[in-house]
Amino acid sequence: MTYCVGWKYRDAVFLLADTAVTKNAHPSITHSSFGQLHAEVRGEHVEEGLLKLVPLNSGTVAAFAGDVGLATSCLEFIHAQMTATTRPRYLFSALTVSLGPFPEDRPVDILLAFSDDAGHCELVHWNSLQGLDPTESDYYQIGSLTSYHAALTPALLSQFVSRNMDTERMLSVVSAIVQSYGIHHDLISMNVGGLVFGVQSRLGSVTWQADTNYFLYSPNFSFRAIITAIARDNTLVVSSSITDGTLVLGHSISMPREGLWTQDWLEKTKSEIDSGTTPLWVFISTAGRVITLIVRSDVYKDSRYVKFKNLGDGKFDIGLSPELMALLQRPLQDRNDGSLPFCLNVRND
Repeated sequence: MTYCVGWKYRDAVFLLADTAVTKNAHPSITHSSFGQLHAEVRGEHVEEGLLKLVPLNSGTVAAFAGDVGLATSCLEFIHAQMTATTRPRYLFSALTVSLGPFPEDRPVDILLAFSDDAGHCELVHWNSLQGLDPTESDYYQIGSLTSYHAALTPALLSQFVSRNMDTERMLSVVSAIVQSYGIHHDLISMNVGGLVFGVQSRLGSVTWQADTNYFLYSPNFSFRAIITAIARDNTLVVSSSITDGTLVLGHSISMPREGLWTQDWLEKTKSEIDSGTTPLWVFISTAGRVITLIVRSDVYKDSRYVKFKNLGDGKFDIGLSPELMALLQRPLQDRNDGSLPFCLNVRND
């Protein structure tokens, strides 16, 4: 299973998805990039290793949950039928007629985000058993997750909307909070986990989440880890100090060309990860649910908050400013006002 959410806000549509996959074979590595144990769940194995965000053209991107093979066949059909003027609802109607009926034991959910350069945007939900969702909602959630987290995501989105959050910042903030779910709860047991990453469609263009450094830390900093995620050529590259490894995730439908992942390509992306020029830092406490974002406007200038050097072999040097240290160690306060159960700090750098 999986966890995907999609929502509309102003002239943009956003999608978030995790990277866990459920399969019969044993995992190739013991832990995910974020340190989650690749466990056996109800007789099957859950492992970080699947990209569920699939750009289909300049303004359209999909997220999927359920049977991977059937979902891929459905997305291949949509991709083949798509033109610059085809609306998403027509594509799903044609999909149901052409490929249905679908097997009940291989259910699939697809979210499709679409926008054009005139500012029109759509979010569509389709299910292989029920067909096109008629609700035309501005928010959909698919996959498997506890009712607690399932209710938390729309709650935080409603607060951001009411506070008129900047569209350019929304994806980074929501992605950081959703990523923290897996730090504080055993989502692997729900067939969910690994990296949570996002994409947006706005004004006819699909844009991936900004390159992100995730810094995990215990309250006394006895545990520290850095996970870096970047999107290149519709491919996610994830480097982790926990596993001392680099994970490459792509989907055949959205790959710009065959044979993309050459040794030169891999070395180039790895050098970009190690360069320290990542525009977004996300600090997540392993205990206190304190989430801190540092948004860098110029990655080639020295940061006022953080200095980082990758030493290799899963080791690194990092320096944090006194102001940032105070934010990271600030305890949670229960205000008894129905506020969300975490502390969010955002600083511009």
